Amino acid sequence: MLDDDEAVALLRATTLLKELDEEDLRRLAARAVTRRYRRGQVVFTEGEPADTLLVVAQGRLKVLTKADDGRDHVLNIHGPRETIGELNIVEPGTRSASVEALEPSTALVLDRTAVWELVKERPAVAEQLIRALVAHVRRLTGANADLVFLDLPRRVAKLLLMRTREAGRPVIELGLTQTEIASLLGGSRQSVNQALREFERRTWILSEGQTITILQLDRLRRFAGD
Repeated sequence: MLDDDEAVALLRATTLLKELDEEDLRRLAARAVTRRYRRGQVVFTEGEPADTLLVVAQGRLKVLTKADDGRDHVLNIHGPRETIGELNIVEPGTRSASVEALEPSTALVLDRTAVWELVKERPAVAEQLIRALVAHVRRLTGANADLVFLDLPRRVAKLLLMRTREAGRPVIELGLTQTEIASLLGGSRQSVNQALREFERRTWILSEGQTITILQLDRLRRFAGD
């Protein structure tokens, strides 16, 4: 359970709500509910009513949808200080994807009404929401560009670099199987495995299960064009 000060600090750390003043943040924090999720627990299910904003406090959550053949397709991974469900503030509807905990996780859950009241009262909140949505579209555009212009090994390298930045250290826990990485990056499990083995052969990384140690960060960056 997050106390009020922890909840306020978390909300302030998000791109969506960082420009709110102390009073508004405390107002939202008072309306928020802390939820804890076990590894593998379903947070949201595709198709269910979408009327909440989720702010990740700890752990990681994956966003996924079902492909026509019934397999899970991973769309994104969200970690601490990231939000899920911004679009639901603007227009409530149904979930376009499911969300599942990759590891034990904690999140603040905000009802759409609580956020929308502030949006109507504070133009700055509306502007920040628009910026967050634009950033979301840009991330999707960048991901699509990577799918078009980068081969799979370079997409794997970019994923490792992104996780390293998020962790703030060279040892990262992917929390994803190679099949899930392949789904996220638009490739095959075999190709992901080959890329990781090649990086290890070049001594750029050390791979131990789902734990990756980056040994030559600059080499990996140059390879990825990062």
